[in-house]
Amino acid sequence: MQTQSLINIPDIKIPEITLIRDVNKHLLRGHRWIFADCFDGKATTGLALLKLRNDILAIGLVQADTQLRFRLLCLTEEPFFRMNNIPQSLLNWSENQFNKAIELRASFRSNETNSFRLINGEGDGLPGLIIDIYDHTAVIKHDHSVCEQFYNHQGIALKLTSVMPFIKNVYYKKRNDLEIKGVDVLGSLQPEVLFKENGASFASNIRDAAKTGFFLDQRDNRKLIGQFSKGKSVLNLFSYTGGFSIFAALGGAIDVTSVDIAKAAIVAAERNFEVNKIETKHTAIAADAFLYIDEQIKNKQKWDLVITDPPSFAPNQKAVEAATAAYTKVFSNSLKLVKNNGMFAASSCSSHISSDMFLDICREAFSKTRKKGTLVYFGGQPFDHPYPLAMDELRYLKFALFRLD
Repeated sequence: MQTQSLINIPDIKIPEITLIRDVNKHLLRGHRWIFADCFDGKATTGLALLKLRNDILAIGLVQADTQLRFRLLCLTEEPFFRMNNIPQSLLNWSENQFNKAIELRASFRSNETNSFRLINGEGDGLPGLIIDIYDHTAVIKHDHSVCEQFYNHQGIALKLTSVMPFIKNVYYKKRNDLEIKGVDVLGSLQPEVLFKENGASFASNIRDAAKTGFFLDQRDNRKLIGQFSKGKSVLNLFSYTGGFSIFAALGGAIDVTSVDIAKAAIVAAERNFEVNKIETKHTAIAADAFLYIDEQIKNKQKWDLVITDPPSFAPNQKAVEAATAAYTKVFSNSLKLVKNNGMFAASSCSSHISSDMFLDICREAFSKTRKKGTLVYFGGQPFDHPYPLAMDELRYLKFALFRLD
């Protein structure tokens, strides 16, 4: 049973971790995280029962080395949970969550789009588990080692291929800074994986690429850029492998410029233009985008549409103040590169920057450059990146498209 299950259940007795603060309402509302200040400091990484006074409230994963101390798997009040049979309860829980995730995406794969997120961690009730699909390849990723021990990759691969027979390869992707960057769970990962998004084709070297191989969460926003690019000159800053650039070109842009500090990303962007057989003029520049912006301001260069999608400036709450200043500066400087009546797209993937904060940053950026703007569209992550209603911090992606007035 263990080999085909989605999770690994330890043979030893599951330890308890005791709360020093009552956060039961927090959990009942659907939140799945408890932080270190709610415990007495004594904890061992791994599966544990959550205890408040004499009551067992839940079972979850403990991360003894992070401020995020406990990730809720399921509450003991769930109908399928039995204290006298915890292993079976966990197996039932994992199957239930997995099947709901599959059902949510059941009709999504098509000839136009065969890349999407199948499991989005807490958003699909499977904390710490990410599974992305790239046509015939599934990529598993975790954000903590405790998740690697808890989830059964072989069992996941068997389950995936039984419900999605088109999947031929399952790859577990580790951190890029490790000597062994990942492991083939099923089949063999190809050096280049081709996949489709809204009719566009992309190539990814998944083994060396960021995240699971591509930023799937910008799918809807890339498509939107294509709808506003016809006849325009487009500048894509922090372009990575050129996702926005591809859709701008396919949408009828007259020329596209992609700028990213990573030479490998720029090479990949040129490859993506090649696989789409795009003839639009594409200038791919490996350079520090911040310096490039300054240089183009001095040169008085301007574009019809400028996209600024920088990396996260706020990895934690302490960095929010500095991140706010950094976003304001890069957005205000980017606005100086937009032609009169042109368009500006701004994005942030910082979960610690709320939607309201992000829009305040955009307002301040417009104010600093003495420009007026109209908000044409404001969005975020697509439906295959769900999050619990009680966890607004997992609504991390913000994307705004403005017209300069």
